[in-house]
Amino acid sequence: MIKPLNDILTFLDMGGDVLLVIMVSSIIFWTLIIEKFFYYKYVFRPESKKLRQYWKNREGADLWENVQLKQSQLSALTMILQINVPTMKVTISLFPLMGLLGTVTGMISVFDSMSSLGTNAKAMAGGISMATIPTMAGMMLAVLGIFAFSRMDYVIKKEIRKLKDKLLKDSDA
Repeated sequence: MIKPLNDILTFLDMGGDVLLVIMVSSIIFWTLIIEKFFYYKYVFRPESKKLRQYWKNREGADLWENVQLKQSQLSALTMILQINVPTMKVTISLFPLMGLLGTVTGMISVFDSMSSLGTNAKAMAGGISMATIPTMAGMMLAVLGIFAFSRMDYVIKKEIRKLKDKLLKDSDA
């Protein structure tokens, strides 16, 4: 248990302070993705099933008042399902920018070591390493985040569309 933690701390130390910010942002992002998955599976699907069953054989389901009520219930479920989606989009966009910030701080470290020690290759290599690790981490998280987000977004939109079609199919006639 100690070795993986030590490896993570060594990696964070090699990447500088920006890598810690990237890690915290990554934890927040993946927590939101996992939360959205669990909400979809354990709350949205059962609630949408209950809603469909409620309106399935109900008398007067195609009356204007009931259609408005269905749309209101559908909107409430949809709004809850789409909470934090903008936050996830912003976080994905910030991953490469935070990596770039790590590049800048690493290069500042290189120039600082060059000004104080001259062109010492060993001192420069540490700064260059500090510059490339956050960049790699930011880009990797952005690519993985785009994949996970787009899949989650596709599933959410598909399920909302299916629920809307099932709820309102008889009302549109």
